Amino acid sequence: MKSQTPAEGVSLRKDWGDAKWYRVDCECGNENHHHDLWIEADRETHQVTVEITTTSTTDFWNTTVTPYVTRSSGTVQFFEEWIRYLINETVRRARLVFRILFKGYTEYNSTVILTPQQAVNYADTLKKAVKEVEDRQDAR
Repeated sequence: MKSQTPAEGVSLRKDWGDAKWYRVDCECGNENHHHDLWIEADRETHQVTVEITTTSTTDFWNTTVTPYVTRSSGTVQFFEEWIRYLINETVRRARLVFRILFKGYTEYNSTVILTPQQAVNYADTLKKAVKEVEDRQDAR
């Protein structure tokens, strides 16, 4: 399989000459799952920096209390679910704060789903961008 031009799932967002910014879309279509790929050549150190950023999420699926209840009264159910949501959010945030305070870091999850063609395009785009920013740096 060969990379495509234009590349499926990989788009150039900005080109500054010695730096490039690409967006790699997730196959699921969710805007929060994309990866931003930043490639930059440093003139002083003569090195290339590759940074991959994404929107990370916490373990939001873990709950302290069951979030949903079934009651005959809609008003009572609304308030009970709201209280359960408030408890779950407070506990989740408290856990994050304690992890940061006592471990010094917190863990996040990020996943991007790619078709085989997108994966080839992703890798080839990274190789080409690194070569291009290095060449532009050498030309200066």
